[in-house]
Amino acid sequence: MSKRKYRIRWDRVFLLIVCPVVVLCLAGTCVYHVAVGVSSLLSGKETENEDTVAVRKVTPEMMLADKAMANRIDSFMHQPMRLKPEDIAVSIYDVTTGSYVYGHNDRKLLPPASCLKIPTAVAAIKLLGLNHRYYESLLVRGEIRRDTLVGTLLLRADADPVLEDFSGLVRQMRNRGIRHIRGNVMVTLELEDTLKQHPTAKKWDIPYNKTPLLLKGKPYVTRRLIQTLRAEGVTFKRDATVRPKGKYHYAASSSHPMRAALIPMLTNSSNIRAEAIFYHLDYKAGLRPKRMIEWKSPHAVETFLRKEFRDDSTHVMKGFVINDGSGLSPANRLDARFLVDVLKYARDDRQMYEFFRDEAFATPCEGARCGSLQSRFSRPDLRGRIFVKTGTIVTIGASSLAGYLHGADGHEYIFSIINVNSPVAEGRLFQDRLCRLMMTGKTR
Repeated sequence: MSKRKYRIRWDRVFLLIVCPVVVLCLAGTCVYHVAVGVSSLLSGKETENEDTVAVRKVTPEMMLADKAMANRIDSFMHQPMRLKPEDIAVSIYDVTTGSYVYGHNDRKLLPPASCLKIPTAVAAIKLLGLNHRYYESLLVRGEIRRDTLVGTLLLRADADPVLEDFSGLVRQMRNRGIRHIRGNVMVTLELEDTLKQHPTAKKWDIPYNKTPLLLKGKPYVTRRLIQTLRAEGVTFKRDATVRPKGKYHYAASSSHPMRAALIPMLTNSSNIRAEAIFYHLDYKAGLRPKRMIEWKSPHAVETFLRKEFRDDSTHVMKGFVINDGSGLSPANRLDARFLVDVLKYARDDRQMYEFFRDEAFATPCEGARCGSLQSRFSRPDLRGRIFVKTGTIVTIGASSLAGYLHGADGHEYIFSIINVNSPVAEGRLFQDRLCRLMMTGKTR
């Protein structure tokens, strides 16, 4: 009987050895990630990833670049100028090294002008989200007899600063078969008062004729709705004897994203949209139960900022005054360092930072993104390197500039500059020269 020969199958031996090793490695990786996730949940913090937190390796060369930048700025600040040093505040932070590079009067409380719109925008995005929407609806209650509503038509609307007229809503309702209304027309608004500037601001800063439709007060909105009904071929006959019962049903609706209000607020420095967002945040936080503007009651923006930048955080908000969301009030008080801290806070949120950089902040270009910058920083070599919010209060000689820029040394900087008691043109010239110095190494 011959012996049976066995042939070694090396491919199977390889699989028998390698497969268990691969399985063990994958299992170990899964266990590690689960442990990290559980640990982060127990500690109340989200896990950090490459998208939200950049791991920096700060080299001696980077620190030398910061020192050189600080020396250049300090030399510039000591040059003869028409502005008084005590009327200038500067704060500069290097994102690349994670350190403050320069400060001059950066803790001095000054009116930030329209740069106050930056904290307003940050609060709005954090509290409501970029995808938050304003809603308007037409609701009906009663009996519909053929093409006639015998009952009540109700407009229910947020303080939407984007809506321009009611034509779209009325057409939707008419297309559903309602062409006549006998009964009542009612209006329920988020803001039943008329949008107004803070008492310390000038009356012409928020002109009534430019105020958005839903922010002109309940009496005006009611009249405008009835006018639109008639203009769109829907007749209305008031009848106080009609008292319908039952639930309301939707007849038409529309909405607009808050993003559509934030972009002109920041790019073009729209004061009206800033105030609309400011009071919308108050309403959503339950701070305006009477649906009227109140200046002495607490505001959601300030409450948010004091919570996020509390005593044990990056800044103490002692002595700060936030009267509005636009910066129109000359009595507002912040400091340059705080504006940088808020921009740092936004920089650490990828979605918010990309929105500011890619959509909302003014930047040198040939299109609409120039916004309130107009022709400033229009040189080709400066385009795509600076993204800012401007600010101006001519009556008190205040101007400001804050945002992000890419320096001549390849570093990314966050900065804020506030000028007071100075001609606005001189303040802007100073701001432009300082930013050009950071971006090119030269002031011209």
